[in-house]
Amino acid sequence: MTQATSLQASAHNRAIGERGEAIAAAYLQSIGCEILARNWRFGRAGELDLVVREGDTVAAVEVKTRSGTGYGSPFEAITRHKSERLRTLLHGWVREHRPAAARLRIDAVAVVLAAGAAPRIEHLRGIE
Repeated sequence: MTQATSLQASAHNRAIGERGEAIAAAYLQSIGCEILARNWRFGRAGELDLVVREGDTVAAVEVKTRSGTGYGSPFEAITRHKSERLRTLLHGWVREHRPAAARLRIDAVAVVLAAGAAPRIEHLRGIE
């Protein structure tokens, strides 16, 4: 793969990811969640795609977007290591922002953007 092709693929993947995050945020708002943060970075530890409030719970939401299911479910990209890192990031966000919350949770939203079809959204609450 040439450098130009690699840059094009990277820009395409970023655009798909950004579209998926926007769709996920709209979906979460439609079910009553309040968006507290988008793309929150915590130093070199990483980034939380979305932080939402649902009732008395604050959740970090990992959004995985794919343009099809040829590589399996988007959820398959969330490993145990990734979920542990998300938990660490969520605790960092809570320490910084001090939200009033009875519970913390890690969620995942998968968005599949198949050509010619409406986006397919799946939401898993409380992943481990």
